[in-house]
Amino acid sequence: MKIFLTGATGFIGRQLVPLMEHHQLLLVGQHEENFNKTNLKFIKSDLKNFDSWKEEVEEFSPEACIHLAWSGLPDYSFSRCIENFDINIQLLDFLTHIECKRVFIAGTCWEYGGLQGQTSENAQAEAPNLFASFKTAIRLVGRQLAISRGINLIWGRIFFVYGPGQRPTSLIPSCYQSLKDGEVPELRNPNAVNDFIHVSDVARAILKLIENPYVEGVFNIGSGKPRSVIDICRIMTKKLNLENLLPESIDCPKDNGLWADTSLINETIDWHPELSIETGISETIRSLELKS
Repeated sequence: MKIFLTGATGFIGRQLVPLMEHHQLLLVGQHEENFNKTNLKFIKSDLKNFDSWKEEVEEFSPEACIHLAWSGLPDYSFSRCIENFDINIQLLDFLTHIECKRVFIAGTCWEYGGLQGQTSENAQAEAPNLFASFKTAIRLVGRQLAISRGINLIWGRIFFVYGPGQRPTSLIPSCYQSLKDGEVPELRNPNAVNDFIHVSDVARAILKLIENPYVEGVFNIGSGKPRSVIDICRIMTKKLNLENLLPESIDCPKDNGLWADTSLINETIDWHPELSIETGISETIRSLELKS
């Protein structure tokens, strides 16, 4: 299958490209990376510079698109969201006009806003933040375009992704650095509960979704298991033999948190996370140690 991929050099994209050796790929991104693969071509460009890449993509005539890119992260400002909204709608309109029949777009669990507990795709959001509101707007506009033009739109609500290549300011890399420096990690809310999912499992889910010609709609991509921030840090201290650096108890309000109901994606494409949180953290630590 011919697949057009945005965000190929990003956190998830780097894990996804090696899984797609049996597909023909066209990538667009600002920072070219040597994937050392014969099945792909890279266009070095910014997605917002539409005229610099549209002709080549149209000539490629993709059967599917995996759209992971979101410019400027971790800047979630209004101006950045507006910019990305315009890019996304222009891209969706273009893809439908060149008859790209399957489109996957990366959404976010933040679309659920203040909901708590295990949450399914049909749950009604409670006050999502600005970034999630723009993501929802893109999904709604995209759905109408897809319906009117016979496109299968797949929307992946991705939960808290971790793993090799994560931003240094994220929980696990920042916790690792503090522990290696002999310091207690600064945790704003140690009892915050999230659904942590390894990036390799996310990549596998995306690929299985786009490879199925009959799949469309919204899917949670998470582990389906709640874990507190302090639990993650305790696993790390155990892996690093630094358990003495964390206090035995944390005086902090409890948080019910949010985690994915994964029954829909399990039943639709028979996808289940392969890496336990312990194994995933071990792999992440190994990648961080190679960098240091």
